[in-house]
Amino acid sequence: MTIASSSGLSDKDIERMVSDAEQYAETDKARREVIEEANKAESVCADTEKGKCSVFPTAMMLLNVVSTAMGEFKDQLDAAEKDKVTKLIAELRELAAKGQSGDDTTVADTIREKINETQQASLGLYQKLYEKRSAEEKSSAEKNTSSSEDTENKEEKKD
Repeated sequence: MTIASSSGLSDKDIERMVSDAEQYAETDKARREVIEEANKAESVCADTEKGKCSVFPTAMMLLNVVSTAMGEFKDQLDAAEKDKVTKLIAELRELAAKGQSGDDTTVADTIREKINETQQASLGLYQKLYEKRSAEEKSSAEKNTSSSEDTENKEEKKD
């Protein structure tokens, strides 16, 4: 904020405003940090529900298989793990809402910790899904390979 004497304020008013700004600088900084973390938390919640992992870019490769919403894979996900992630998302959303509303009991570090906990849990959930689907694809490919080999062997015996 810029306070200039051309704004029609007296020197005394300007000094008071500068003093107030200095006095509340740390509080304002902490408040800004809470709001930024709360916004990040909301983004993490939305991305987790959609099956994305924007905060862990290297995990995106792992999560390509689950690029749609958690709901699409609900039958394939471990119920307990899914419930855990869903609960963490709800807790994170609640914490973000408190931070955005100005609740003084909510601090940026608390939001960061909950973001990390939610991301780790969702990453574990999707990693298990990825491993399960990979195993199923491998099993299916092996069946197809052995089936085609059987067909080739039968054709050779006919000749």
